[in-house]
Amino acid sequence: MKYNRSNGWLKVLLILFTINCSLFTATAQQTDFQQACARFKNFKQASANINRIIHKKSLKKDIVTTGGACIMAPDMVSISTNEGRDKLLMKGTRFTMTVNGKEHSTDSKKNPQFATFHTVLTSVINGGTTDVTKLPDVSIQKTGTSLSISVIPTTDNAKKKKRMMYSKFVLVLDIKTSAIKLLRFVERDGGFTDYEFNKFTFE
Repeated sequence: MKYNRSNGWLKVLLILFTINCSLFTATAQQTDFQQACARFKNFKQASANINRIIHKKSLKKDIVTTGGACIMAPDMVSISTNEGRDKLLMKGTRFTMTVNGKEHSTDSKKNPQFATFHTVLTSVINGGTTDVTKLPDVSIQKTGTSLSISVIPTTDNAKKKKRMMYSKFVLVLDIKTSAIKLLRFVERDGGFTDYEFNKFTFE
């Protein structure tokens, strides 16, 4: 069988084209991410009104409560809803969730499902210090002026995978203002909890 040199060159060109497209996409995503985080570079504190929406298949309708959020450099996000009975605190590597007064805590250093999410969140609060587009379990999508950053936790440990409460984390930023618009925790069964940020203000 004769080797077709023209076909060989065509394959090489296709490979190079694919590589260039991938590099262009990654560069564009990093540019969008940096732009979306720009306002955080010199901030000390930010605040917002919160609508928390809990969606589960077992519920006839979503549970909606309201509250507020406070974000402080370099690594603190505090959300309180339902008149303080439900809280979400992310400080350093520690995540604490309080539901109806019952507290649950974990640390991203020990809990792999929170590790990448912590990296993304910390990078945002510090003005895009880490290139999250290079993280293997992160995907970024731009829609209009919104930038959606999705984190899908992965692990090779079967036992740890079964114990994972969340299958995905989603953070949505406004590219023009750097305001956080949405924080979503998706559970393994498809249910989710949304924290909608309104009147986001840098102070």
